Amino acid sequence: MSEEKKIRALLYVTPKFKWKYLVNWLITIWTWCRYSHCELWVGDESKPHYKFGGHCNLTQSYGNMRINYPFTGTCYSSTLRGKSNGTVKRPASKVLDHPENWVYIEAEMEIANYDAMIRFLENEVRLNKGYSKRDLLKFLSPIHFPDNKRNICSEITNNALCVGLLLRGFGIISPKKLYKKLIAAGCKPKEL
Repeated sequence: MSEEKKIRALLYVTPKFKWKYLVNWLITIWTWCRYSHCELWVGDESKPHYKFGGHCNLTQSYGNMRINYPFTGTCYSSTLRGKSNGTVKRPASKVLDHPENWVYIEAEMEIANYDAMIRFLENEVRLNKGYSKRDLLKFLSPIHFPDNKRNICSEITNNALCVGLLLRGFGIISPKKLYKKLIAAGCKPKEL
């Protein structure tokens, strides 16, 4: 029996309307979905018991007490937020600074597939040419000229999961379609 590794697809739930979330709201309205951004979260190999960190309920030893552990691991995506421009990898603790705005879908993959996915992601980060604004036009126009050198968030996440043999169908998709593909693959969403 082969060993498996867990990964998490993070989906950003668009918060209540504020001007700073305008782009998120436009994506939400256009795709008819509550998710406006996604990331791929891989665990921290140096922390065997808390590879993803986060919240841990210690009810057996300490009564009904909730203890917070910092979110660990690495998130891969494509973004225009802050100083980032394009395909990036960032510490999960920086991405998940507001955990109430995220849901995740956890899946397991064989180590060989996981390693191939990580190589793909690292190569995309290394070859980053910026965020693909042109690919966003696919959601607004029936005519589309793909930008093969740049990514959008759902594209890099979907393609990485295809390389890891968890999903099928490379290409530009919305966070809504990514969510549907993961559910069809038997994965279930969870709150952080």
